Amino acid sequence: MNKTQVVPQQDQNIGLTLSFKNLSYKVNQSRNSESESRTILNNISGICPPGKVTAILGASGAGKTSLLNILAQRISTKDNVQITGDILANGNHYDSEKFARFFGYVMQNDILFATLTVKETLEFVANLKYTNANEKQLRVNYALKTLKLEKCQNTLIGNELLKGISGGERKRTSIGVELVRDPQCILLDEPTSGLDSFTAFVIINLLKKLSVVSKRTIVFTIHQPSSDIYLLFDQIFVLAKGRFVYQGSRDKMIDYFSSIGFECPKMANPLDYFISIIQSGDHKQQELQNIFKGYDNQIQSQIEEQLSRIQPTKILNEQYQASFKQQVAQILKRGILNVKRDKILVRSRVVMAVFLGLLVGGIFWGAANEPGYKGTQSTTGGLFFLVMSSFMTALNPVIVQFPQERDVFLREENSKLYSTFAYFVGKSSIEIPFLIIFPIIQQLICYWMIDLNDQTASIVIINILVCILLGLSGNSMGLMVGSMLSDARNASGIIPVVLMPLIAFSGFYANQSLFMDWISWLQYLSPMKYAFEALIYNEYDTRRDEFIGQTIQNQNPIDTFSLDFGLWNSIYVLIAFPIFFRILSLMFLYLGRSRQQ
Repeated sequence: MNKTQVVPQQDQNIGLTLSFKNLSYKVNQSRNSESESRTILNNISGICPPGKVTAILGASGAGKTSLLNILAQRISTKDNVQITGDILANGNHYDSEKFARFFGYVMQNDILFATLTVKETLEFVANLKYTNANEKQLRVNYALKTLKLEKCQNTLIGNELLKGISGGERKRTSIGVELVRDPQCILLDEPTSGLDSFTAFVIINLLKKLSVVSKRTIVFTIHQPSSDIYLLFDQIFVLAKGRFVYQGSRDKMIDYFSSIGFECPKMANPLDYFISIIQSGDHKQQELQNIFKGYDNQIQSQIEEQLSRIQPTKILNEQYQASFKQQVAQILKRGILNVKRDKILVRSRVVMAVFLGLLVGGIFWGAANEPGYKGTQSTTGGLFFLVMSSFMTALNPVIVQFPQERDVFLREENSKLYSTFAYFVGKSSIEIPFLIIFPIIQQLICYWMIDLNDQTASIVIINILVCILLGLSGNSMGLMVGSMLSDARNASGIIPVVLMPLIAFSGFYANQSLFMDWISWLQYLSPMKYAFEALIYNEYDTRRDEFIGQTIQNQNPIDTFSLDFGLWNSIYVLIAFPIFFRILSLMFLYLGRSRQQ
């Protein structure tokens, strides 16, 4: 069969009916030692039929986004959250795992990789969801054509620093990410947010065509749509204080409100008028009660009757799940592209490695060859400077970058594109070549400028190895903090608090033999302690004869700093630190999956 003749599978399906019965959502809030229950959704029922666009409207605080997030299984019952009622797809209950098989969810914020093109973004999803190369290409081309993204398919997404596609194209790309997965139902949170009126109309018009052509169920929240957009809606939900005041066809809404005493002015936008009359206010409480009563008397019974007629039917769209190896490979491929195109970040890190090598070499020039106390003092200072630079240059990039990508991970993991472990393996592996190359560059520049010990090649190699292991520890700690915190500013703020005691207990500023027993245990948590001890042993253990007969002031630094752990014991611990930090990072990633709403 010719590839161009293949019809996407979804176009041949009968669609999915999304429904909910007696749905309530309550949150318990604690104020002044007293628990107060707030009802956000109050015993509502509704139906979103296939092949139609359903718009959820209401004033701020009416419960629009809460309803959408509950339907998307992004809010679940917890200690302070109570959700009751039934949420059904074709009459079947579903959870967050099943949701990803036949639903798509587009968040209000367009969370995309800035350094990928539109087509590459869609291909990433296709590569994880389909096995046949022709089908992958078909799905990508179908999304590009349907969402009119063909002209910008090879343009970078872009961000504040990188020029890319427009706001409307970003929103269509976000929809395309879900469309490539071929969901039977697409939920969207404020798809027109931040867009001008024309672009907003284009987005809703595309969604309208998508629902008609492919029989998909399209549901979205929207705030103050224009008259042109209003005419594109098939079905409307209007919420007020967590309850429905209208549910049904757009064509019948004006007549319905007229029947309960609210005549829409002829020249007014119906939605603007009806939402204005249900806005909160003491003077409108009686009007609102009349609207609630009208809904209960005229619409509620019809909805209950329609719900009773829905019989459970099998949902056919069982999606393919890529293997762990394929998931890691795709994440690595995307990460490599990101690194190649983020030239500012790569160049800055290369420049930093060269600059630090020259800086350390320049400051401590020839220190190791200087006889007496001055040379020893400068050499140990230079070794500690290497410890600090190796740790910090590996930690800083990931502490900023990882929280920025966190939302992308949460969106893609919720869509079951890959597992948390696959993401962690792929993401953390991308940095490893840099963590090896940059310390080597730095050390090859400064090692002989300082005149460090080069009696044997193994001494030089061990020095570089220690810096690499310390860099891995710094990078792993950055991953851990980045996994734990969602905001890069919070992550940057907490790092100094964590680092100060680790630096203080590194063994350079205070002799470890003088630590008080009740606090001395903190030194064993510092990767810098072990790196500093390893570098001192590596530098001076073969030079003990040089200090025979010297004064106490100029004794071997191994003795001066009371170092007794040993070279290889320190190296073994430095190997363990990255493993420990990365295990914690993975744990925090698993814990963070449920936080995104």
